[in-house]
Amino acid sequence: MDQLITLRTLPVSALMQKDYHTIKGSSTVAEALQLMKKSGESGLVVEPRNEDDCYGIVTEKDILEKVIDPGEDLHRDPWNTPVFQIMSKPIISINPSMRIKYALRLMKRTNVRRLTVMEGNKVIGVLNMTDVLHAVEELPAHDDHIAL
Repeated sequence: MDQLITLRTLPVSALMQKDYHTIKGSSTVAEALQLMKKSGESGLVVEPRNEDDCYGIVTEKDILEKVIDPGEDLHRDPWNTPVFQIMSKPIISINPSMRIKYALRLMKRTNVRRLTVMEGNKVIGVLNMTDVLHAVEELPAHDDHIAL
């Protein structure tokens, strides 16, 4: 249990993905899907168009809900739909020193699965729920029934 408490109090910089992928908002959804498949990621950071713009994010969920099955009266295809039309923006970002437990609470409260980690105006990483779960999986097994 102590290891779990320690994990919860780590800064997000300890678990964030530093090798994340970005895409331009003008890229098509099909291009985003190809990059997701190649990188094994379920979401991509969308680059700002200029210095006054902010980052966005496009996820598999965005693609499924807004392109593949957007509803009865709306038709989009992944080859002609630019990412900027379906991405989430602005993104929810956090500081690299924020503790894991607070990042998880923010994800729960805002109903998102990933947060961008920013230093100043620059994205330096991405933290998603899967990163935290993988860290928990790597903790040593705990057995309350072992007599000391």
